[in-house]
Amino acid sequence: MYTCDDIATLDDVAPGFVTADGTAPTPVAAIQPAFNLIDYVVPALGGLSCSWRVGPAVTEPLHDPVDSDWAYVSVKVVAGGADSWAPFTVGDDALSFGDGPSDTAMTIGGIDAATGCGYDTGCFISAPVGDAWVEIVLSTNWIQRDGWYFSGLTPDAILAQMQPLAASVFTALTDAQPGQLVWPTVDLVEHESDCTRAVGSEGIATALGVDSLEYEVRSPPNGLTCFENYVAQRAGVFQCDVDADVPADLIGAGVWGTSVTVGYDLAGLVDTMVSTPDTQALPTIALKGAVEGEHAVQMCSDVTPFCVVIFSLGQSAYQVASTSDTVAIAEAIIAHTR
Repeated sequence: MYTCDDIATLDDVAPGFVTADGTAPTPVAAIQPAFNLIDYVVPALGGLSCSWRVGPAVTEPLHDPVDSDWAYVSVKVVAGGADSWAPFTVGDDALSFGDGPSDTAMTIGGIDAATGCGYDTGCFISAPVGDAWVEIVLSTNWIQRDGWYFSGLTPDAILAQMQPLAASVFTALTDAQPGQLVWPTVDLVEHESDCTRAVGSEGIATALGVDSLEYEVRSPPNGLTCFENYVAQRAGVFQCDVDADVPADLIGAGVWGTSVTVGYDLAGLVDTMVSTPDTQALPTIALKGAVEGEHAVQMCSDVTPFCVVIFSLGQSAYQVASTSDTVAIAEAIIAHTR
């Protein structure tokens, strides 16, 4: 069974982090802290997820300090995903957004891959390799205007630096023997995307200060065009967006924009978050009603009231995102379930 060391050495990873002045820091293995549950799901699907960092570890992914000087590169391999492969498309500069199939191709080790750079996507190389969907993403504080990690490099130059890593990954996967691309998987049971059943409504309405609420269910459709949607669909993850009649005095209280993401059978992802560099630095919190072995992390913006709480409950994982009281919403979900 392949490990991250089998698909890429540090010598393969390091060129992707070379700065405009030629500085080549030594990367270390670390998982980039993320505020989206989907970013942690690949291993549960029987896939391989690898990640490396240079610069200081990110401890608050919703913070945007002006002196950020970090970069991460991740490699995610999902067996059986090649037939669904359809990467993001981005525009002609590093500040564009991805939203559909790409026609920007690069041939690496004889494999045609899509590439691009954008705020949402980072700089990516994406390809079907064998029967797997392979996604390689380089991320940093792209929004920072002055002194960002890759300042002075064009998107094409950054993508060129990522090619040694991609070539190593593609070659390793292509040359793998039967059994080397089989990884542990979580036994995922198919569930109906029923928000009221999954998270309740009365407790969350109370936490939000409204009389009642409804949910709009967001499940990734088939015919997917991005890696994250494909992973969510494979894992059965769905999002419940809160819809409520909001009194005028509560319009700014965070009811609109509140969502709960449900990942049945994915509690182990939260265990990983609290035990793996660098995600173990995420702020942990204690939730009322949680029992021994259940964990929760909270991430908050440093410029708005927006917060995200990701927590385990029984065998499942949940993500609450809101500018209201995310802790109270999470505790309402626990009370409903227990």
